[in-house]
Amino acid sequence: MTSKLTAIFVLAALLLLGACAGFKAADKTALLRAELNKWQNFTADGVVQATHSGLTLRKLFVMNKAADAASLDVLDGGAFGINPEPLVSLYLGEYLAIRSPLLPQLEGLAQTALKPEHTLGVLSNPDSLIQRYGQEILDTGKLVLESAELQFSDAMQLVKIIERQSGAVLNVSYTAKGDPDKVSLVLDKNTQVLLLVDNISYGEAQVTALPRPEQLPLVDELLDALEELMPGAEGF
Repeated sequence: MTSKLTAIFVLAALLLLGACAGFKAADKTALLRAELNKWQNFTADGVVQATHSGLTLRKLFVMNKAADAASLDVLDGGAFGINPEPLVSLYLGEYLAIRSPLLPQLEGLAQTALKPEHTLGVLSNPDSLIQRYGQEILDTGKLVLESAELQFSDAMQLVKIIERQSGAVLNVSYTAKGDPDKVSLVLDKNTQVLLLVDNISYGEAQVTALPRPEQLPLVDELLDALEELMPGAEGF
């Protein structure tokens, strides 16, 4: 009788442990889905800091992300400043486009370091991504694809994207509330773009596409133009 009771208790314990493990996996999957959904539609503003070969430019920015497209406007003096037109506007969707009244040579410098379909496409459908790769992410904390590697924290927050073709790295840190507050894009050892997020809201962003660029320039041209923009421009 004692051995039968022991076997029953052992079986019950195993079933309980299995159920707990199942609940934990389900909870982490729900958490992963919630975190990925944050990246689907948002508006953010703050300070952008671009650094190239020791030269630094700091300005204000407004970023919108909706569906599988995003836009970034770099502003001089804020959205209601003296100059109403952004210094630089960037659109990333099916293609990459740049507009800059201050530095027109930037406008043709698109499709350089990052592939838009790689950087945004992999995050465009959270449900599909979780269905195909959810278990891999839960088991390893990362997702390795041909185009990119995504890394996640224990809280299932996206903390790093490595673009495998160019080697560009995107790092994300979060506030205690779980909102992104610092996003850095490292293109190479000399060039980095840092977004310091002051405000972020979800669900109401709209993105207007810029005209598609006509040519595919070289990365070196973009870096030369960035260097030309930044001398003597440190600070606002």
